[in-house]
Amino acid sequence: MTKAVLVTVAIAIATVGCGRAEEPASVPPDAVDASGPVLVSLADLRASVPHLDGWTRGNIVAESATAPDPSTHAVVTFTSASGALELEIADTGGAERVFESLEHMAGSEVNRVVDNGYFKGTTILGFPAVESWNTVDKLGELSVLIKRRYIIHVTGTGLADAAPMRALAEAVDTSRLR
Repeated sequence: MTKAVLVTVAIAIATVGCGRAEEPASVPPDAVDASGPVLVSLADLRASVPHLDGWTRGNIVAESATAPDPSTHAVVTFTSASGALELEIADTGGAERVFESLEHMAGSEVNRVVDNGYFKGTTILGFPAVESWNTVDKLGELSVLIKRRYIIHVTGTGLADAAPMRALAEAVDTSRLR
């Protein structure tokens, strides 16, 4: 997992104080075999990365890891005249410790407004998500949790608002995240 995903998870840990949302369905049994989870291929992760109108898409870096838990992820940066977006799509293999804290906040009704922005639970594409936005520094993060296994994480800088982060997350081809 990249630092951005871990930061969002850490934020979720620090702000959890509410009850847990409805328990999502577990990882499908056919997604795990005797040697561990069957991960989304790097090719499928690359193919899930969208193009975004008005933004220049950089090179996609796709990697797999085996420790501490098997995972795959793809990362790409999008730039425009006024800002930047970084997208990460990750298959955690269902490792609960990776998404556990995010799960508590994603999709919840938490909505914290502070002097320089907000932090809230929301939904993107029908999946639970958590969004934070700093109105002073014009930066934010959005993490979407899919099927208690996959994470779409977007960070944005130099933006007028959080709308481009949401647009990018919504443009991801989630059909490959089986």
